[in-house]
Amino acid sequence: MADDKSGVGTQLRGWDAATFRTASANPNLRSTVIALAVLDRAPDWERLHARLNRLTLFVPVLRKRPLYGATGFSAPRLAVDPDFDLDVHVRRYRLPVDAGWEGLLADARRMSLTDFDHNRPLWEAVLIEGLPGDQSAFLLKLHHSIADGAATVQIAMSLFEFSGQANPAEPVPPPAPESEDVSVTDVTIANLTDNLKWGTEQAVNSIRGALGLVRGTMTEPTQTWSRVWNTVSSIGRFTSVSDGPMSPVLAGRGTTYRFAAFNLPFAALRGAAKSRELSVNDAFLAALAGGFDIYHRRHGVVVDELRINVPISLRGDPGDRTGQASNAVSIARFPFPIAGLSVGERMTAAHDLISNWRAEPALRLADPLAEVSWLVPVPMLAQAAQSSDVTASNVPGPPIPLYLAGAKMLAAYPLVATIGAAVNVTLVTYDGTAYVGISADDRAVKDLSDLVEDLRAGFAEVVGDQVGPRDQYAAPSA
Repeated sequence: MADDKSGVGTQLRGWDAATFRTASANPNLRSTVIALAVLDRAPDWERLHARLNRLTLFVPVLRKRPLYGATGFSAPRLAVDPDFDLDVHVRRYRLPVDAGWEGLLADARRMSLTDFDHNRPLWEAVLIEGLPGDQSAFLLKLHHSIADGAATVQIAMSLFEFSGQANPAEPVPPPAPESEDVSVTDVTIANLTDNLKWGTEQAVNSIRGALGLVRGTMTEPTQTWSRVWNTVSSIGRFTSVSDGPMSPVLAGRGTTYRFAAFNLPFAALRGAAKSRELSVNDAFLAALAGGFDIYHRRHGVVVDELRINVPISLRGDPGDRTGQASNAVSIARFPFPIAGLSVGERMTAAHDLISNWRAEPALRLADPLAEVSWLVPVPMLAQAAQSSDVTASNVPGPPIPLYLAGAKMLAAYPLVATIGAAVNVTLVTYDGTAYVGISADDRAVKDLSDLVEDLRAGFAEVVGDQVGPRDQYAAPSA
């Protein structure tokens, strides 16, 4: 999101705007993130309600609604909703008797597949009671245009507490932000002003770049044109769609998907990576490669490579937006080898591929390139989004126990929409455990239980026989 001086909120820009546009125009690219927290008991409702209200004061984007101009060719603005009502976004209910974990995932699926009210703040939360053992679940649903995985963790850290008791020393939240009614004319003028300002900045930057190119050509022609060529080539690699074959098994795309989840000890995953002097993300991708290799062989097919998307966080880079609940990522897209490799070879392949992508100059041009997407019809963007088999994301979470309104969080599962891929697999770490959330397109994966079993086997190849039960929550003792 880009701040402006117009007095009419902030305009979504770059990746955030592109995410909102594609998700709004094509149901195949529905863009929701659900954080599912399993709690050892039902939290105190009044205290939870107060904490959610407090959260919206610390994270003001949760009080902002989209505003639209008259032209329809500008990203929406986010401005404080003058009619913000917490109770519109928060509810609670009890699962039917014997619904259990499967019933919880089914409700999470319905929640994810239900679109947002695009005239209100883009989030909702629900407390679900009635899980086995008097446990409960808290689900926080966010639109991907206002939060990536890391931002979702940051939001959760503002909501959860470090003990079951209220902490009177917690920071006092700021007052509620002021709001005002604005007309479509006001929004249109503000959008035009922002777009003109942005266009002017781009023109100025282009002129500066051209002058720099001229100076470089006269003083260091070889190095200058080498940098230009490297950047242009990098942009080509960043925006191109692989011409390799897609999975013949993960075929078909629709507008619905289903969820599954399991867990494993984080120390085992980290140890497997450390023993080879590699990263947790390398071990995670190697486990997925093994699992998808097993799944394809189950279907009588050996596939050498899968097309994979891997979000790469830019938080900590110059110009990042860690202070906002928005996206600060770029997407690496590449063919990933899955067949005929040992666990170590898969880890090394993952390490090399990600390292090469991190070195790409275009990686940090994600927002400017996303701005250009406004010139591309959504059907073409959807076709590109659906040209990958798998999206895989690894998000570090809090390493210590957290509490929500008196209830201890036992588990934290990430449930992310497929957003065009056949399967999305996201891993979040919490309090010594790695939690794996899976979403699978209903047309692409007709045997989700088999896929989960094979992914569990892929992780078992990496960490040993320590992977939690399929589609069943197995929490550490409370």
